[in-house]
Amino acid sequence: ELHEKMDEKDRQIAELQLQLEQRDGNAKQQFQQLDGKFQRLDGKLNRKFQELDGKVDQKFRQLDGRVIEHLQDQLMVTCHTREFTVTSFSQRKGGLKGKDWYSDPFYYSFMQGYKFKFNLFFGSTFVRFLLFLLPGKHDDKLLWPIKCTASIQILNQEEDRNHIERSNSWEWDRTTRATQKNLPPDIDYSRLSTQTHLKGDCLRCKLRMIIKH
Repeated sequence: ELHEKMDEKDRQIAELQLQLEQRDGNAKQQFQQLDGKFQRLDGKLNRKFQELDGKVDQKFRQLDGRVIEHLQDQLMVTCHTREFTVTSFSQRKGGLKGKDWYSDPFYYSFMQGYKFKFNLFFGSTFVRFLLFLLPGKHDDKLLWPIKCTASIQILNQEEDRNHIERSNSWEWDRTTRATQKNLPPDIDYSRLSTQTHLKGDCLRCKLRMIIKH
């Protein structure tokens, strides 16, 4: 009877060991399944993060490119302003030969820039504004072609308003730079007969130029 009880205990212990082994196997299998799921999920998350990182990086590159283009545009645009006094108006008007007024040649913005000259052509009943781009000694180092926007004002010499203004835009390259450019329309002498714009037989003119490459 004692032997039978011991045998029964051995069987029970063996069954328990078998159950524990089965549970351990099931637990290992479940752990492996969960580990596989986590690995797949981790791979998906990594791919998503890489995709998102690529999109963000692309957006920053696009934004950076736009900022650079904007800065380049700003750097490629320059502005220049000059004032002139045109004397002996009464002797010049009427279109007499040799009575036109010319400025001294000047360089745009800096001494190694584009070389210009400004001209007032006096016709029989009107005055016309002309701008010349002259050959300069630094032309080989400059960018061509150029887009030029120019505006000229005959200043009101009594107050800062009611100036007479003309403007125009052109494109110049090295082969066409000697061509004079007009700032229409012409101004009739009758508009300059008042003491506001014509004072002491002199006109004061303000030239503003913007060049873009």
